[in-house]
Amino acid sequence: MLALVAFGCKQSQELQDADIVRGDAEFAIPLFRAKTSIQDLLENFDDYTHIEVDSAGVIHLRYTGDVLSQSADEYFQVIKTYLPPIIPLDSTYMLLDFNTTNDQLKVDFARYGSGSINVGVISSYVGMVDITLSIPEATKNGQVLAVHRQFMSPIGTVGTIPIFSFDPTTATDCYNYELKPDSGRVHIQYVAITDMGDTIELPYVALVNQEINFSYIEGYLGNFKNKGTRDSVSIDFFENWIQGDVYFEKPIIKINIENSFGMPTRSSIDTFDIITADDGRIPLQSTFINETGIDFVYPTIPEAGQSKKMTFTFDDDNSNIADVLGSRPIALDYKVDAISNPDSLTNLRGFITDSSFYKIQVEVDLPLHGRASGFGVLDSFEVDFSDYGDLKEMEFKMVADNQMPVGIDGQAYFLDENGIVLDSLFDAVTSIVEAAPVNPSGIVTGTANRVNYATFDALRFDKIRPAKKLVLKAFFSTTGGGQQSVKAFADQFADIRMGMKVKL
Repeated sequence: MLALVAFGCKQSQELQDADIVRGDAEFAIPLFRAKTSIQDLLENFDDYTHIEVDSAGVIHLRYTGDVLSQSADEYFQVIKTYLPPIIPLDSTYMLLDFNTTNDQLKVDFARYGSGSINVGVISSYVGMVDITLSIPEATKNGQVLAVHRQFMSPIGTVGTIPIFSFDPTTATDCYNYELKPDSGRVHIQYVAITDMGDTIELPYVALVNQEINFSYIEGYLGNFKNKGTRDSVSIDFFENWIQGDVYFEKPIIKINIENSFGMPTRSSIDTFDIITADDGRIPLQSTFINETGIDFVYPTIPEAGQSKKMTFTFDDDNSNIADVLGSRPIALDYKVDAISNPDSLTNLRGFITDSSFYKIQVEVDLPLHGRASGFGVLDSFEVDFSDYGDLKEMEFKMVADNQMPVGIDGQAYFLDENGIVLDSLFDAVTSIVEAAPVNPSGIVTGTANRVNYATFDALRFDKIRPAKKLVLKAFFSTTGGGQQSVKAFADQFADIRMGMKVKL
């Protein structure tokens, strides 16, 4: 409001709208008239603040954080550690246990996504050798995954000394081959035939995996922590707070989760703290944070490729949210990890794909239903009175008709370029807008009226003429001095008029 006063002062040279009050040296200048609703007053918040009106007409301030996404990359990196790059074969036919001995991985089905398979050999046979290595449990379109090579033995030029041979140009692309272990095991076999037609067993044969990646794995996939990213939600309602108290009825914090990991997943909340206006840090406390965690919804195996969405809410019933959001919060600092198969139920089968992810977004919801007592804010505006000519007297008049259950007491100070206070607008902190009356339910029942004057004679105006800044201290209180909770509705408004009477 006082910003509009300053703006109006700059327009006082344009007197075409003025009415002559007495003689030719006194003018009444209408400065502004504004009808402002609660929703209008809230439109200046930042991009992370959303104003919404519920079905009852109550306004909600919603502060949202970034969408944090964690992919399956970290999980698949762990899976790759179970598949060494070189697997020696102790015979022409061997079984490879595809499950881990610690029950962290039990694979029923997998699909290769990228990479290739080759064979490395040590040979002392003299002559040409034809070798085929195959994995019967890995197939594509009915064809078994097989690697075929021919090489002249002995390899190199050192006579019959065995030399390890591995030629990546002969590797077999394993993209889209499906792997179905037999009771958790995979058979690997090779056949080596000489140029004489004899089948021989080579001194050393190894399966060589080159950058093997899986696009899909099904089974019991272990108890694994996927580490989340730390983030914060800014709450600018308290950004300019200097004093006083405010209390919201039934505030909530929501965690919006989207998940496409096809297995039981549970949150492990590392940090969930409220940062206060006085630089304090208060943890949000709840059994869902400190003990049980939050179970994510997840797609079943037939729903592979889909994602599931859910919202978990912290409220008065399951947390200390009323305390922490009544402590003048300016930010919510949080980090949420996710644990797969948290109960280690090895008989419960699930899946994961190379595109699996979970997304988390945190939202703070402050309904404008509550109470405030002397809730003070501080703000400042630029002013310039240097172009004003000689004035005998200047009088401001403000009339406010208010249907909102919030009143404002305020004072403004004129500061020079060095920040020195030159004068104040009113003689003392003044009731600028009176809160509208409410019934016992906190709903407005009428309109409150208030008229204020501020007079500057020539001497007093000369005192503030060098002012470069107008600093506003405003103190908000709900009806009844902040002792009763009230409801703010979207259609409530204040009709404010201000004029200036100038004597030249």
